[in-house]
Amino acid sequence: MSYYQAIFFVLLSTAGFAVQDTVVKLLAQVGSIWQLMLLRSFAVLLLLCLWAQLKYRWSELIPTSLGWPLVRAAFMSLAYTLFYSSYPFVSLSNAAACFFTAPIFVCVFAGLFLREKIGMWRVSSVIVGFTGALLIIQPGSSEFQPVLIMPIVAGACYAAGVIVTRGFCRTHPSLSLTVVHNLFYAGLGLAIVFSLPIFPINVEIVAQNPFLFKEWAPLAPNVVIMIIATAATHIIAMTASIRAYQMADATLVAPIEYSYLVFAVIIDFVIWALLPSGITITGMILVVGSGLFITLREWKAQQA
Repeated sequence: MSYYQAIFFVLLSTAGFAVQDTVVKLLAQVGSIWQLMLLRSFAVLLLLCLWAQLKYRWSELIPTSLGWPLVRAAFMSLAYTLFYSSYPFVSLSNAAACFFTAPIFVCVFAGLFLREKIGMWRVSSVIVGFTGALLIIQPGSSEFQPVLIMPIVAGACYAAGVIVTRGFCRTHPSLSLTVVHNLFYAGLGLAIVFSLPIFPINVEIVAQNPFLFKEWAPLAPNVVIMIIATAATHIIAMTASIRAYQMADATLVAPIEYSYLVFAVIIDFVIWALLPSGITITGMILVVGSGLFITLREWKAQQA
């Protein structure tokens, strides 16, 4: 029963992240990632405090310790920074396809750090998945976009955060991990926002990627509303994801997150009139297929 509940939470999480990331991609045209993450983190914390006050459940916002939740927050913050920084240059579906090598990294890291058994079939699936990732980024061809390496590294960082959640944060209240993550990201954003005017970046570098290196920019009312929207969807998506990984094995839950790709392709087409190329679709199929095959093998093993 817990496995089916985990599936529900993962699907809820991917839908929430798809909506959130769409808004972030739109905001990438008008602001700074550090400004966005700082304000969004504050909005998330404010909404959580209001919820705790209304429900008298402040204890759910307090972690039982800070060590591993901070490690998790560092991995997750790096993952989101790298992932979002690629948005101005690539489509949402392409960035998502590269980011969703994360379940493959989860499989590898689960074997290395959680001592979960990795057999021949799972190793083969990992190889197939990375082959799919290579088809998406197409190194050595005229279509190669080096920026797509960023969401792949982001996927590895996200996988590390998942392993920490599964292996060392299972007893922490789900919302407390969300609180620690947003406190960490708010502190990081605040530090960089104040540092950029003191240690200015070369203007050419800023011009190439203003979303990552731009200083604080004035915010229009509609931008503030969009930031609040990302905060609300972030709370739903992040909490649902944490709950899923606390309820079921990481290698069983992670591949279901590939449902995000479906949302990403639909959003790209509806908002930006973009569709992935044939080679990219082939790569997506290999990446998704490898993750689903891992899930099937693990499910059969548990049934046996």
